[in-house]
Parts: sequence; C-alpha cells; structure tokens
Amino acid sequence: MVQGTRTFAEQAVLYSQTTDNNPATPVVTNARPGDSFHQYGLAFDVVPVAYKGMLGWNPAGPLWERIGSIGESLGLTWGGRWGTKDRPHFELEAAPLSELKAYWNKFQKIMPVTITPTMGASAIILLIALVGFFFLKPRLERAGFL
Repeated sequence: MVQGTRTFAEQAVLYSQTTDNNPATPVVTNARPGDSFHQYGLAFDVVPVAYKGMLGWNPAGPLWERIGSIGESLGLTWGGRWGTKDRPHFELEAAPLSELKAYWNKFQKIMPVTITPTMGASAIILLIALVGFFFLKPRLERAGFL
C-alpha cells in the first residue's frame, strides 16, 4: 500500500501538482480537497512491488487487472474502471461523498460510518491477499504456478 488516509492539506498539494500546467509534473489526482474518499479514511492506493520503480508504475502491466478484480470481488470500487484510470486506487463507498463532505464542513472531523461485517471483512481480506500475493509471487513463479 502506497497511500491511505490523506489530510485535506495533502490532497491540496497533490491537486495543485495536477493543475499546475507543468507537463513534467505527473497527474496524481483530479479530486479537489474534500472530493476524495482518501480524506475520509475510505480509500487506499496499492502498487505491485514489481512496478514501483517503473515509469508511471507500469500502467499497462497485467497485474493491475488481477488486483482490480480481487478488489471488486470484495465489494470495493476500483479506479482502474474509471474514464481517467487510477489503477492503484480502491475505495469503500460506505457513505455518499456528499454526506461525508457535509459532515466535515459542519464538524471539522471525519464522519463515523457503519461498515457492515461484509464491508470490513472485504477490506481486510483484500489487504491480506495483496500483501501475501506480492510476497509469495516470486516463489509461485519459480514453482510454475504463475
């Protein structure tokens, strides 16, 4: 996992990099502060270890579809299906973004959400599966399973 919860200030910095019209600056996010599930603790980004040193984290690499399918099978929304692809991104839509944002604007804190056992288990299973897969991947390849 390369990113979890982001503060509003961190989101503002990432968004400003995206909108600075500098072609040398990579696009990190199209979401303004408050418009990302990252600010509410309901999103995370993952990158396969094999892709971390590659330009743009190897956006055409075959592992993204596998990772995305795993996340979607657990009920997470995967950014790899969006019009502007965000393959590392997963989010748990436990509440509408508009409600999360309204709560923040009123109380200046993250809205408590009820995560059903299925939703919570999905997130935990996904994290365990992803971490386990990437630690075991070289062994599985040597054994001919991949």
